[in-house]
Amino acid sequence: MRNRFWLLLLPLLVVGITTSAWSLDASQFGYPAEKCDPSKGHCVSTIVFTNTPVPPAPVRLEIYRLSMNEDGTPDTNTLRQLTRDEVSLHGLVVANAFAKFSPGGKRIVFDSNRNRLPTEPANTSDLFLMKADGQDQRLLTRGSSATWSPNGKYIAFHASASGDGCPVSTPPPPPGISGCPIKTDPGAATWDSDIFIMRVPDDEDQFAEAPINITNTPGYIEDDPDWSPDGTKIAFTRHLVTDNQQNSVSAEICILTLETLGVACVTTNASEERAPAWSPDGTRIAYMCRNPVNGRFEICVMNADGTGQTQLTNNALLDGTPTWSPDGARIVFASGPTTLTSQLWLMGADGTGQTQLVDPPVPTGANFLPSWGQLWVGGKGER
Repeated sequence: MRNRFWLLLLPLLVVGITTSAWSLDASQFGYPAEKCDPSKGHCVSTIVFTNTPVPPAPVRLEIYRLSMNEDGTPDTNTLRQLTRDEVSLHGLVVANAFAKFSPGGKRIVFDSNRNRLPTEPANTSDLFLMKADGQDQRLLTRGSSATWSPNGKYIAFHASASGDGCPVSTPPPPPGISGCPIKTDPGAATWDSDIFIMRVPDDEDQFAEAPINITNTPGYIEDDPDWSPDGTKIAFTRHLVTDNQQNSVSAEICILTLETLGVACVTTNASEERAPAWSPDGTRIAYMCRNPVNGRFEICVMNADGTGQTQLTNNALLDGTPTWSPDGARIVFASGPTTLTSQLWLMGADGTGQTQLVDPPVPTGANFLPSWGQLWVGGKGER
């Protein structure tokens, strides 16, 4: 099946993907689903997140993981630091962020700027792969904010359509430059950002196949993809290239159907929405919604077809990047006056019971960009 997939797409690498050219049985992304196997070990509910020390070092970000007890409380004894990059090969401070567990709980995909050149912006990101304990880190491709297919064989992510490197060290103002970030945020999209997919190499496979652009929309900036639990759709954010990138009023949550590459936006308003996250059963989407009164982001939820849009938080803080617990009962998100002062919070799927994940925060400093998955612990291995 894998060879068939890439034989189908090989011509598209040359001519560019169009809806009419796509003829893929997209169900291969979802079945059989890769899941933790309790018969071979333990599946532990675990949150991976990004930390920056206090006071925050310039662009220094590290990835941690923290498992949850069966009663839903955090087990601080399981806290593990997974990345420890003080400086890059070019002597630059390193940022690692946007970590996500594979569905089987054995691997993590994440962003890192460790390969950027001194002449490139600090938030220039490449995607890396590592084991769940932080070992065997390897480069995948240029891009950011990856999401796994349910079978754990592919990732989707946003990246520059041109593949160009940014020729300036500071993200340029409008009209921007292809390959350059639109702003200074970690993982920021480029001015020509599209959604891509690629096969993730097996542990023993050292060859990474070329990513495939599945949106190709020069008039839009597209980012924040999240793969649906059944493998047939990808939710993402789309907004106009001409928009105000600090307050993208045209930013909407859209759904791409992989079978046809057809796109339908499920939000349509004059307020910014971003960072969609599917619920485990595929019926709902949590996302960031900008409060039109104070301009701050809150956490919202809606049905997968865009109906039933409901704001869950209302605290005039910066609430961001919600993701669901594996059982769909709770949501973890980051909240604070700014990104670099944020902490992780939990709430029920209906917005009730909002509590800080760990108080005082462990580790100390700002904690943000969470993703909730399951850690596979084989045999008698440590959590």
